[in-house]
Amino acid sequence: MNKILAQCPLFYGLSPEETENIFEGIFFKTKEFKVGEIIAYQDEKVENLMIILEGTARGEMVDFSGKTIVIEEIESPRPLAPAFIFGKNNLFPVNIVAQTDTKVLKIPKPEFVKMMQKCDRLLTNFMNNVSGRAQFLSQKLKFLSFNSIKGKFAFYILNLAKSNNTNNIILPLSQSQLADLFGVTRPSLGRAIRELHNGNIIRADAKSIQILNRSELYELMK
Repeated sequence: MNKILAQCPLFYGLSPEETENIFEGIFFKTKEFKVGEIIAYQDEKVENLMIILEGTARGEMVDFSGKTIVIEEIESPRPLAPAFIFGKNNLFPVNIVAQTDTKVLKIPKPEFVKMMQKCDRLLTNFMNNVSGRAQFLSQKLKFLSFNSIKGKFAFYILNLAKSNNTNNIILPLSQSQLADLFGVTRPSLGRAIRELHNGNIIRADAKSIQILNRSELYELMK
């Protein structure tokens, strides 16, 4: 288990031996879920830090029409809703469903507090993880203000170009990650990028993007 946790964002920089020491005297358990089983229900209180040790889960919610919307896919070894373990309204924001046969590590909240008190690095990693998630959601809110996928992508690459003072940029995220950030599907994003490329507004080659027509990109943001 320690070798798996070494790849988890919460345990970055810790050796398997250090991780083993952190778990010494700590109560925890693992639970296995079959494909399609509910790992946690929306609005259920978050009593444990949960980390996927094996398999893949997805966060999903049901809209008012009864349609199921997949919000995010979570792969091993990532924590489930770490930002909601503390705070007044610490409820799962979505249903967490096993997408494959999945094994989950469950650490009760008081035990996790003990672990962070034992290890400054774990505490720092946890704070960075929660802060990074908050920053991701803040960015996502910005993109929701644009009506079109092309407008979202234009805003994104223009900001990258401004930060690097160049028209030639390398996308730091994959198309799947960008689609998640924009709140759209990956095929729809891919199609929008191809149309911008074919329209000679940008030149796209995998993650390499060259801006050819800035004025057209600004128009897409209106």
